[in-house]
Amino acid sequence: MQMQSALTLAILSVFMTSPALSQSDLRSKQQAACEDDAYRLCPDEIPDEALVASCLARRKAELSPECRAMFAPSPRHRAGR
Repeated sequence: MQMQSALTLAILSVFMTSPALSQSDLRSKQQAACEDDAYRLCPDEIPDEALVASCLARRKAELSPECRAMFAPSPRHRAGR
């Protein structure tokens, strides 16, 4: 249970930059999108949040489409605003 909580926090910390969604909605979407990928691709980095985030970013090409979308910059970031 502690490992799952740590993983959830790690995944959430990666994506805290999107202002478009409320924080609770964003957290739920991020966890749902990336939890399986984190366990599949980065189990050795759990529970270190920074390592999990870095691992997921490095392995972006291997992420599920849903999780990969969480790493895409928001339209606001793409526009350079």
